[in-house]
Amino acid sequence: MGKLFMMDFETEQIKLNVCYQNEEILEAIQSESPDRAMKKVNEVYGELLFPPAPDDRPYTFCSVVLSADGKMSYSNNQHGSLIGKENYLDPDGSLADWWFLNALRAYADGVIVGARTLQCEKFATSHVFDREMAAQRIEEMGKPAHPLNVVISFDATDIPFDHLIFNVDPEEKFPVIVATSPQGGEYISGNLKKEHIILGPYQDKDEIDEEQIRSIKEALQDQSIIPVILTGQENRPDSRVLLYLLRKLGLERLLLESPSYNWHLMEQEMLDEYFINYSMVYAGGGITPGYNRGFEHDNHPHAKILTVGTHNSNFIFTRQKVFYGVSSQEDLSKYKY
Repeated sequence: MGKLFMMDFETEQIKLNVCYQNEEILEAIQSESPDRAMKKVNEVYGELLFPPAPDDRPYTFCSVVLSADGKMSYSNNQHGSLIGKENYLDPDGSLADWWFLNALRAYADGVIVGARTLQCEKFATSHVFDREMAAQRIEEMGKPAHPLNVVISFDATDIPFDHLIFNVDPEEKFPVIVATSPQGGEYISGNLKKEHIILGPYQDKDEIDEEQIRSIKEALQDQSIIPVILTGQENRPDSRVLLYLLRKLGLERLLLESPSYNWHLMEQEMLDEYFINYSMVYAGGGITPGYNRGFEHDNHPHAKILTVGTHNSNFIFTRQKVFYGVSSQEDLSKYKY
C-alpha cells in the first residue's frame, strides 16, 4: 500500500500579482457563497469563493495550463504538465501553476480523473499536495482530508487497476470511486481484483434512491471497498446522471482534471468555470482543448473574466465564468452571476 506524497510551497515563491477583478460578479458570489476563504489562498491569490451548488449537480470548474499560442501540449511529448514545467524563464511560475491546481483541489469535494491520466502518470493521485493547505482544508473549511477521486472511463478497459490510486494505504483516508458504463461494469467484474461494489446501471436520475446513496457512503468509509457507479447504456455513460448522484452524495464542488471531460461538460452546458493559466512559451501544432470537437459560429459558449493574475512576466492566471445559450447581450439576464 502506498503513501500520498506531500510537499511545502513557500508563499513568496508562488505569490501572484492580481491585476484585474470583475468586482460586480465576485461581490455577488461572495454574498451567497457557503465557502470559507482559506488563509493561504488569500496570501497567494486573494479571496477565492464559489456560488452555491445547483440542486441537481455540483458546481463545476476545471484548470488547464496552455502555451502562449493556446496549445495544451507539445507535439513530440503530449504530457500536459510540460507546458508549465518547461518554461525555463520562470521555474517558480511553473510551481505556482502546480500549486494553484492544488488550491482548487482544496476547495473541491470531488475530482474527476480520466483513465488516460492514470496511464500516463503511474503515481497520479488528486489529493492536496500542499501540507499547509491540506491542514487548512480540514481546520478552516471543515472538509475531510482529501477530495473524492472519481475515475471515469467509457468502458473501463483503459483503467490501469494496478495504479497507486487504487492502492493507497487506508490510513490516508483517500476515497476513490469508479464511474463507467454498463459494459464497463462487466469488464470491471472480471478484472478488478480489489473488493468492490457495483451500483446501477442508472439511466435516469429518478432511479437513484437514498438506500443506494447510503450504500456508496458506507463503501467509501470502509476504504477497502471501491464503489463502481454505472450510468447510461452499453458503453456510453450518462454524465448528467453521474453528476446528480455525486450531488446526492453531498458533493458541492467538483474539479475536473480530465481535459476531454472538461470539453464534454461544456458541450452539455454543465461546466461553470474555466481556470486557464498561460505559460509564455510557444508550442505550435494543433493540440488544443476540444481540438476535434469544435463549436459552431452561431452557437458557442461565452466567458467573462473574473480574475487575472500574473507571476513575473512569464505566467498569466485567469478565472473565467462560462455562459451558454448566448446570442445577444440580453441573454445574459438569465444568469445570476
